[in-house]
Amino acid sequence: MLTTLAYLLDPERLGSAVFYPLSEDFAQAWSELPRFRDSDNAKPLRPAYAGLATALSAVTNQPVVIMPDTLDPPEDDLAVPAVLVTTAPIEPRLLTRAVRSWERHIRGGADDNALGPLLAQSEKYERALGSFVENADSGRPRAPQWFYKVAAWNFAATVAKTPLNLPGASAPSGGQRLNWLMDTKGSLLAWNHILEGKTERPARVGYAMHKLDFRVITLPGESRIGIHVLPTFSRLATHWASTRTAFVARGKDTVLRLPVGHRRTGEGWEPYTRNFAAQVVEACKLEAIDLGTNETLATMDGPVRALVPGPTEHPLGKGTGTRFNLYLANHIKKAAAKLGLEQVAYERTDVEVTRTTKGPVVREDLDQALSGTGHDQVRILALYDDEYTRERMITALTPYLEEPAQAADWDDNRDHQLTERLRVRLHRMPALVSPTPVDWDLELAFLSDLVGTALTGVWVETIWNPRKRTPRRGQTPDRYDPKRDLRRHFHRRGMVSQFIAQRARPKPPKLEDAAEATQDLALQALEAELELLAQAGSVDGEPAVEDKGEKPKRTRPRVDYPAINGLRDLFLRLGAVDGRLAPGVTLDRPAILVGLHLRQQRVSTKTFGAANKTQMVEVLTALHTHPDPQQPWRMEMYNRHTHSWQPLPQGESAFGAGPIGVEGHARHKEGAGLVREHIKAALRILPAQTPLVIFVDTEACRTIWPGLQHAQLGNGPFPGDGLDDDGRPIAVVSINTSYGEVPTPVDRSDARRRDPERPAAPDDWLHERTTADTKVTSWYLAQKSRTYDGFGQTSINGSTCTRFTIPEELQKALLRKDWHSFTATQITVPRPDGHQPQDLAALAAALCHQSLAWDARTRHPVPLHVAGAVDRNHPEYRGVSFETETTEESDEDAS
Repeated sequence: MLTTLAYLLDPERLGSAVFYPLSEDFAQAWSELPRFRDSDNAKPLRPAYAGLATALSAVTNQPVVIMPDTLDPPEDDLAVPAVLVTTAPIEPRLLTRAVRSWERHIRGGADDNALGPLLAQSEKYERALGSFVENADSGRPRAPQWFYKVAAWNFAATVAKTPLNLPGASAPSGGQRLNWLMDTKGSLLAWNHILEGKTERPARVGYAMHKLDFRVITLPGESRIGIHVLPTFSRLATHWASTRTAFVARGKDTVLRLPVGHRRTGEGWEPYTRNFAAQVVEACKLEAIDLGTNETLATMDGPVRALVPGPTEHPLGKGTGTRFNLYLANHIKKAAAKLGLEQVAYERTDVEVTRTTKGPVVREDLDQALSGTGHDQVRILALYDDEYTRERMITALTPYLEEPAQAADWDDNRDHQLTERLRVRLHRMPALVSPTPVDWDLELAFLSDLVGTALTGVWVETIWNPRKRTPRRGQTPDRYDPKRDLRRHFHRRGMVSQFIAQRARPKPPKLEDAAEATQDLALQALEAELELLAQAGSVDGEPAVEDKGEKPKRTRPRVDYPAINGLRDLFLRLGAVDGRLAPGVTLDRPAILVGLHLRQQRVSTKTFGAANKTQMVEVLTALHTHPDPQQPWRMEMYNRHTHSWQPLPQGESAFGAGPIGVEGHARHKEGAGLVREHIKAALRILPAQTPLVIFVDTEACRTIWPGLQHAQLGNGPFPGDGLDDDGRPIAVVSINTSYGEVPTPVDRSDARRRDPERPAAPDDWLHERTTADTKVTSWYLAQKSRTYDGFGQTSINGSTCTRFTIPEELQKALLRKDWHSFTATQITVPRPDGHQPQDLAALAAALCHQSLAWDARTRHPVPLHVAGAVDRNHPEYRGVSFETETTEESDEDAS
């Protein structure tokens, strides 16, 4: 059985809240508020309910939310009735004074006082939260949007009353007892338990604290409400630059959580609280909010702390670790026992996922794997500048030669045959490492001679450093990164691409150090210490230590994994599908497995504040399967420009050559209808009579097809509706990988172990959960990360201790590491259409476990995973539109 960090409870146990209904007159007055700036360098904004809620939280020191009082997310918050919800009544004079002050700042000093009197007229009432939940008995509970925030507050307040005890006999302190403070967003903070980390090169000091977030969720077919607990190890900033969130302790049980901005002063930049929170507090004659300076923030001794603004190098790693999660899960069961909660758990099925094939496609299978591309000849064009990169490329390609020695004769600018279908051409291009933009039309002119001679995949050297931070607005990057431009040029020539980062040629080891060339003695010492801590590991599936003495030294051959994996991914983009998927697809007749990937992206421009329109990214892939092992499988992709299905490489190049999304398509209302019709048209032209299994991303698709939602599960539109006129089955399998919604795995509780406090990692069995009342089954595929699973004992340090209970001699090394938790994929089958639901769940799990170009598990089944990879490889992915850039350049020339 797999236990999780999610809990079910009757909605009636969630307590009550205080409500202030907002009238239509209030909504009208709000709609007449002007756009505002809260600093001189900010862009004008339309006032949002959240801005006033933040100011009221700052005044009352309690959670406040103002949201539409509707069951479904509205298109416009101001077009529907709204309500103010908080945890305790607000003193009337304080409420009206705070609202009046906030409105005055919004209006730039004008004291119209339109909102305060209207809010004062609201008939305040207190009511149980459970009374707002509808349709629970059917297993499809629904509640207003604000409910999901307020219920989390009440649950967090219950948990906060009981400290969390973290035992640790090997730690210097013998353990740790965490006391919690709740912030005004409903998170719990280990405010008085800060951990410190240091690095020497460069010399830095960093701090972090444990934080618990709570998310109200629903589960398929479940009548009760779920609470998902999300523990984080939140790293704290030691300076204000780029920070966005601050915590302010004001000597009470609740800590203010405030959004932070930055404004220019005579001496540089200073932080300020957004939404005029500090000014409203001052107007109410309360204790002033002072964020302080960089110096006061860096000490961690004051009342103000700020979160690190995003992914960045830090002396402390991320993650709480699996042992902490297990302690937390058991603690919550006791701390909230009076609520009558039940821990969400999943039972093991008789379905075990297996991985029959690992590694790249072998030479003997490559030609058949490439037969689905629709081309007799496939070329890999290797573009490089550095000679060592050329050697790495050749080394990765050598296994596909009949005689490896033939690679020594390869020269540039001509084709060399590897197999009957595959050839390679090497070409040196110094422009690849240019620090400034390049005229790629000129540099790539030679490609015109290759178009039409073979399907070409380009393998390109790059010097881009993925760890380098994106330059701030107005700054110029240190070096030009050509990947985005190159992808577009290759796509327009019908080519797909993959990149390989340049690396320095390894230096040969010194003679006296040769015996230790592959050893890291410090890491080896840490491994030995942690193995002792693990008490010889787990009996059931974890590593055990037989010899606690010094490990013998061993030399491992150098393997260039980046080059090997880059080539594997390029084969995938070329449409290579070998026989490794067949054992997991146990269908007894030909079938088409469709991946439906949707994502909404803003139409981004270079103009500050101009990204106001959205577009829908729509990628469909189709894996054509056959039970006959002699029949090659093939991967296709839908081309919306020609309304046709094409082999994957042609489909990706057509997709990447144009705009990434479709304007007018959206997640709601008319835009959702356009998406449904577009997807229906694409599916209609797939071969008739062949059964379809459509894999969809739950989070991205459920507002477009409401039948995927838990509140309407099985009732409502589905992808493929109206296409079964010819009698062919069309099944829909919903895949949810949302971090906040899918319960976090904690422990395989039925596993044997020597250390009872060390969580057992998930195994390769599919798990399920069936609701008692509605008999709805959902499936659960849990996994440990590849880092947790495969890189020595230090990778699983989070299972042997918590960050508070690390042995003293290991603290410096282990605190700076990332500690991984377990994750999971939730599978539901809202439309089996002639299949057994468990068979479809097993199919989805198998296609996650056995991927095409990766030896570990993917979060989505192969067709859906490939569709997402195509989206991420588009030149405009989360970036600026090429069409916008071209227009801007033309305008500049005209002026």
